[in-house]
Amino acid sequence: MEDYFLLLDFFRNRPARDAARADYDLAFLNALTRASSAREASVWSLTAQGRLKLVAGTNVTPGQIGDLELLPGEGVGGAALVSRRAVAVEDAWSLPIHDRRVDNRIGFRTLSMISAPILYGHQALGVVNILNHATDGPFPPIWQERLTAVASIYGATLALAGRPESSARGGRPGKPPPETTGLPGEESASAIVGASGAIGDALHLCIKAGACNLPVLVLGETGTGKELAARRIHLVGPRAQGPFVAVNCAGLPETILESELFGHVKGAFSGASAHRRGKFVAASGGTLFLDEIADMSPTCQAKILRALQEGTVTPVGSDEPVRTDVRVVAATNRDLREAMAGGNFREDLYYRLCGIEIVMPPLRQRRQDIPLLAAWFIRKAARENRVPVKEESRSLSREAVEVLLGHNWPGNVRELEQAVYATLAVAETEIIGREDLPGWLCRGAGPLSTAPAPPAAAPGPARETPSTHAGEGERYLRALEETRYPGTGRWNLAAAARELGVPRKTLGYRLKKLGLLP
Repeated sequence: MEDYFLLLDFFRNRPARDAARADYDLAFLNALTRASSAREASVWSLTAQGRLKLVAGTNVTPGQIGDLELLPGEGVGGAALVSRRAVAVEDAWSLPIHDRRVDNRIGFRTLSMISAPILYGHQALGVVNILNHATDGPFPPIWQERLTAVASIYGATLALAGRPESSARGGRPGKPPPETTGLPGEESASAIVGASGAIGDALHLCIKAGACNLPVLVLGETGTGKELAARRIHLVGPRAQGPFVAVNCAGLPETILESELFGHVKGAFSGASAHRRGKFVAASGGTLFLDEIADMSPTCQAKILRALQEGTVTPVGSDEPVRTDVRVVAATNRDLREAMAGGNFREDLYYRLCGIEIVMPPLRQRRQDIPLLAAWFIRKAARENRVPVKEESRSLSREAVEVLLGHNWPGNVRELEQAVYATLAVAETEIIGREDLPGWLCRGAGPLSTAPAPPAAAPGPARETPSTHAGEGERYLRALEETRYPGTGRWNLAAAARELGVPRKTLGYRLKKLGLLP
């Protein structure tokens, strides 16, 4: 603890404006390693392209730093930046999400690691990392909180000192810059959040696939983020400046799907009042994402196979082929080998599509990512005004997180996203409790408390001041039942408090004392 306070004294005793940025960073990192008993530490700054660039590290020379950058969301640091939460891992070297380039350049092996976002106001500036605890074991859990605080102090110190590096992304010294996601617009839309091994495998393959021009097949259950993977492949590859065009093959009948994909000429059928170029041509120079590819008819499958083989499409009603230059990424939630065995999917199309196969893991296989995803969705809801969220600083209580971790999530990340939005729509406090979660989520998570129910007694008057008599809990529960949110089944503490004629905080306090709330 003493070393931690000495680290805080560093910011008071050594103003950032009094030293060159490189010297200040090195002094800060040396103080940080002493306080945290880390063997190494580093600072990565966020570029205008949404990438993390290594700017300073203990025992790292400027020549070793070179042009090292992490793609948006890449690495443990990328996961911390996107989710705005500290991320701790015990063996980074074993995770595909970990970037080994720094380790290889300095002959180091990163094991235990904590990465925390550098924030100033609502602005993300980068991440701070501490690496390999001196005991060769994991860092104490308290250092996730401490590094979060230290990274924010470091960011504020640089910004308030008017460092050009800290104000390059907008805002003036001394004034908090506008809120940003930490990622450019398209990068934010394709953010794959998580630091687990399962999602790390998938993200690693996405980045590898982006570097080549092979077709990609993305597999996974509904809601696992297959389109996010396709967008990431597009954005990290040489076609990033071209269009990304998505088609849901299951949402259109065969006649319309053929026109959507290949286009049509005027008069080709009733209602074809003008020429239409189709998605293959629209995606030329970029990426065409074919979602739910297994739900296409055999006729459409044959025509897509021909388009992939010949690099041309023939619009409906025309005999003239049109050349295209498109990279295809296909996705499905079905077992294609089973579909081929049943004669419902062409084997030749499967082998044409499956240049690289990427499996997006279900959420139940990456539960450690749930808190990071929930934090990301809270920020996303505030940024996009999806629900009336005023405080971006809202967070989930430990009890609420436990409920999320205990759910099986058959709808995967998409189900979690909607659960977070529904929770934000009704929550009234900055710290979101278990009682704010959707009723369908809590019903499978067991009772709110294992405490025995209070003994029954004659209910007091509807607006009696709360007391500790035996019927108190029964009366509160009755008011809560009568004022539940329509359609969701969630308790409405504010409405129940009005019904009882007591302040909401008083009601919450009494419910906790009676063991009816965590």
